Amino acid sequence: MESRRDQILNLINREGEVSFTELKKNFPYISDVTLRKDLRYLDSAMKIIRVHGGAKSLPVAIGTVDNFYTRSQKYVEEKKSIAALASKLIQPNNSLFIASGSTCHELSKVIPDIPLQIFTDGLTTALELSKLSNVETTILGGQIHTNENRSSGPAFFAELSRLQFDFAFLGTDGYQPNFGFVCCSTHSAALFQTLISHSDKVVVLMDHSKVSARRAARNIPANQIDIVISDSLLDSNIKKKLIQVGVNVIQPDANASSGE
Repeated sequence: MESRRDQILNLINREGEVSFTELKKNFPYISDVTLRKDLRYLDSAMKIIRVHGGAKSLPVAIGTVDNFYTRSQKYVEEKKSIAALASKLIQPNNSLFIASGSTCHELSKVIPDIPLQIFTDGLTTALELSKLSNVETTILGGQIHTNENRSSGPAFFAELSRLQFDFAFLGTDGYQPNFGFVCCSTHSAALFQTLISHSDKVVVLMDHSKVSARRAARNIPANQIDIVISDSLLDSNIKKKLIQVGVNVIQPDANASSGE
């Protein structure tokens, strides 16, 4: 029973909101009566919120849809493939910045255990890297933002501006071909801008779902970025547009397409 309820919970957490019809499609072997009992149990245990016609995950129900936990449950295999490609860029004795975010966290899981200096604003990224014996990991100081799982603030950027990196790895809130990489917060915009000035190569890790996903007032022009690593589902027209402005695009099915 617990295993079945865990599977239901995982689906709701992954999708954010699921209708009863969708639950039936995913669990055809569970009767309607049992499925409703499971939803009532999960709701009473405060693991989900039952709504008319289905259920919502807690982050969606309380309005924190875009938090780190929710993002980490989506496009997991694509993020893993992106992380694997990104790890191949790293050489011994490199200095790296790895930003907070779900795709960058996947990168931290596959970093080779070789002599490296790595700096980050990501809490889970730092914890993952601390498992490596040959990697010197530093989390830059600042105010902790638990929803985004990162540090930020004046102290953070003061430290960051004194450093120089071989590679900076960042995620993105979205990509608009006519505007560039979308930054939905002042932190992400300032992080992009600072790392462009303080890194030999700036690498954006972006799964295909981020294309035209959203717009914001803050955008980083694509021609300021050196490399984009994406999954195999990235639209070919988007890839061409990136290459046209000088971005090197790396995908699983074609290791590199250079615009240089």
